[in-house]
Amino acid sequence: MPHLVQMDRKYSKKGMVLIGAEVQGSAPDAIEKAVDDHKLKFTVTKGVSGPSLSNGIPHMAVFGVDGNLVYHGHPSNPETEKAIKTALKDVTEGDLSGSGDSGADPFARPKYLVDERTWTNADGRKLVASLISLKGGKGKFRFKNGREFDYDISKLSADDQKLIQSKSGSETETETETETEKEEEEEEEKENRFDF
Repeated sequence: MPHLVQMDRKYSKKGMVLIGAEVQGSAPDAIEKAVDDHKLKFTVTKGVSGPSLSNGIPHMAVFGVDGNLVYHGHPSNPETEKAIKTALKDVTEGDLSGSGDSGADPFARPKYLVDERTWTNADGRKLVASLISLKGGKGKFRFKNGREFDYDISKLSADDQKLIQSKSGSETETETETETEKEEEEEEEKENRFDF
């Protein structure tokens, strides 16, 4: 814990957001006591979800400003501090909470063209996802787990197509494309294929 407190004091003003995760099943009272005893200024959560990075504790994961994992290991490992310094090089004034012009909240929900909902295709099959963007006749959707996929909007139900049209202010018909664009889209579709 002392390593985390030190790192938070040293790097929080430079843009690092530290989040502690209690993974030993401690009672909420015990977690609160530890936070008070160590005078923690960073958020501490009870438990984590998703893939485990390590069985050992303490363990630290460093993410870049783009949200991608750049390092994980023991907080006292010299590589940890190098990874933090490298990741902080990408932080700009606008990225810092409460400073710069962006005023961006690093924990704000992403903005979607259409928030998460149940979509129905023309065959009546359903799936739950958010619509991120629309390009031509293709929608970029995101599942709750973060996985993204492209889907031909014309394959959705008429009601869903009308909803997309009202939210985007554009027709859902595919625009005329060159042969190269079609080939590129077909290749991308093979990579991100998801039919429901």
